[in-house]
Amino acid sequence: MERIADQLRDLLQRAAEGIRDARLPRELADRMEALIPRLDEPCVLTVVGRAKAGKSTFVNALLGADLAKVGVTETTATINFFRYGQPDDANFPVRCYWQNGQWEDVSRKFLDDLQGNDEATLRRAKEIERLEYLLPHNFLRDVTLVDTPGLEAAVDEHQDVTADFLGLRDQLRQQHHQQTEEWCQRADAVIYLISQVPRATDATVLEEFRAVTGGSSSALNAVGVVAKVDLYPEIIDKVSKFAAQLKDNLNTIVPVSAGLHRALDRLLHNDAQYLKDIQAIIRQIPPKRLQKLLDSDEFYEQEFPDCPVTVEERCRIRGDMPWSVFTTIVRELAVNDQDLQDGISRLQRLAGFGPLQEVLRDHFFKRARLLKAFRTVRDAQAILDDIRYNHLPQFEEKDHEDARRRDRFLTFIRSARGDPAIAKELEELINTVLVPFRTQRVEKLCRELDRKFSEMSHRLEEANADFHALNLLERHRQFFNDDEWEELRRLFGLYGESEREKEDIDKMAKRQQFWVVEGQKARHQERREIARRAEECYRMLIYRATHRKNNPSDGL
Repeated sequence: MERIADQLRDLLQRAAEGIRDARLPRELADRMEALIPRLDEPCVLTVVGRAKAGKSTFVNALLGADLAKVGVTETTATINFFRYGQPDDANFPVRCYWQNGQWEDVSRKFLDDLQGNDEATLRRAKEIERLEYLLPHNFLRDVTLVDTPGLEAAVDEHQDVTADFLGLRDQLRQQHHQQTEEWCQRADAVIYLISQVPRATDATVLEEFRAVTGGSSSALNAVGVVAKVDLYPEIIDKVSKFAAQLKDNLNTIVPVSAGLHRALDRLLHNDAQYLKDIQAIIRQIPPKRLQKLLDSDEFYEQEFPDCPVTVEERCRIRGDMPWSVFTTIVRELAVNDQDLQDGISRLQRLAGFGPLQEVLRDHFFKRARLLKAFRTVRDAQAILDDIRYNHLPQFEEKDHEDARRRDRFLTFIRSARGDPAIAKELEELINTVLVPFRTQRVEKLCRELDRKFSEMSHRLEEANADFHALNLLERHRQFFNDDEWEELRRLFGLYGESEREKEDIDKMAKRQQFWVVEGQKARHQERREIARRAEECYRMLIYRATHRKNNPSDGL
């Protein structure tokens, strides 16, 4: 990947120089050069979903800290950035960037004061561009996490509805929606999150994902998350089917309960004895009565003759946990034939953050530089589109005008019947100054750069396929003998791209044929998939080696 990144830096620099040589606006070359340092920045991972889908709870669970506000109205929602680092002053842990370009470090009280639905709070929220948190979290070393307000953000009605309030509410709703769409487009990778609704059909869930992704999502850099599965655990068994039906839009879909994960995280790290207390107390309650108590929080807070645990004690063990999270924990810990650790393990599996973190590690963290390179190539191609569709027509018009002026000047000189030597000198000067070929030069530049960036995009797609195959290989070591395993690790680039190009063409052709046969006869799907990728890699390497042999001066 390092070699590809260096080649991409060189290509961007040469593209910027070519734009300047073509006498295109300086701003275009500057934009192209500005992409170079971005290759070394952390990957931007954006969390996107509809308003009130549980994004803040999800982000808190992911980071293991109660940072993003939960359970507030969408009026106060902001774009929240979470970066790696440490704030200069612990009393002012968050940096607030205002819409006017200024910024200031703010206190927790400032954030708390943002929570509200009055007109003054709306006005302050509207002036904020984003809030930025610095955290010494390993998760953020290679990834900057962006928590968005939400698509179709709905601002709650206020009891004192005025024309000013309604106008401000609508402006803030539109601002939230635009910010979310913008950071979805600017992100290197995206987590699309939906919150399951009661009695949703399969079609409803699929429709919700399609609405959130907007039809523009790519499986290359997008993961889906079904949140709040503690409310509807039956959805877990259907997730693999959803993932298969959305495979072009999402790499995979993971079911999670962020609230459950965060509750377990707090209990296990802060007061592990608390879970033992919960288990000991609830097992005193007869099973049938316990099930009745858990039917609703209203029943839970009533006294019953057959319940030996008081309402006060029941409220104490619940604490401030959300009802659905609490009842999920209680039902699991109440099972008499398992010990506490077994119950905790089952709750952690239901929370789903183990598989989610594995997905994020494999698809985002390990591929952070690859995703950044993909994004950079797309941005470079967008600059070329800007040249092609916005600037090139202006050049064409200017060339036509210059050609008409040149023809008029030459006609005048030739009809003047002056000194032939001076007339010739004037004609040469006019032909030099009014050269109607800028359009051709710009068109040639666009074609050449478009070809090179398309080739780079193909190289990145190959690197991504190798990365996927390498991960698959590491997870299914048992399907390969030692020699095969070492060969494939080298082939898929574990030791660097140059290591793959040291073998001669005949040897690579034999190995290619070997993996063709293995791909046809392998019993296990994983071995077949890896064998097919190995055959493709050898075919590509043979092509490149043959091209270099026949064209030694070509840099391919």
